[in-house]
Amino acid sequence: MNKKQILKEQKRLKKERREVETLFRDDKDVLGVFKIALGVILFILLAFALINIFNGNWNLFSKSNISEENIDSKMVMAGTMFNKSDTEYLVLAYDVTNDNETVYSYLIDNYGDDNLYILDLSSGFNTSIIADKTVISNDLEKLKLSGPTLLVIKGNTITSSYTKEEDIIKYLNKID
Repeated sequence: MNKKQILKEQKRLKKERREVETLFRDDKDVLGVFKIALGVILFILLAFALINIFNGNWNLFSKSNISEENIDSKMVMAGTMFNKSDTEYLVLAYDVTNDNETVYSYLIDNYGDDNLYILDLSSGFNTSIIADKTVISNDLEKLKLSGPTLLVIKGNTITSSYTKEEDIIKYLNKID
């Protein structure tokens, strides 16, 4: 190769190197533009949210956001079932989600007494009292229920209990 061809080849290589550098610079520019656009969008969303919160359009920190349909005053938890202010009341413990036990929801609807509370055995809050064998006790640590149970509570003590469906129905019909 002569000197002229070598210089020509060097020019061609420099030109290719500039083209390659330009391509890589363009990729960085696209990524930078994408980051800037994402930042602008996030800033606008944050500003929109803060404006709505401060103007009172979004009341995130008030109790009015809690839907009252989900709060049932007839539901009790195992830890609070002895804390009712009534002198004598009933606690019907059964699995509310079980379709086979719709007879209990029918009884509750028909019984209609203010002194009847429901303890949901399917709730995670009540797992401490669920066992394979029913043990009736006024001590919550010893109280164990294995299925539907009607507890008659007076003066923060269990005065009687019914574990068979027929007995529960009979007792509620007797009171009604």
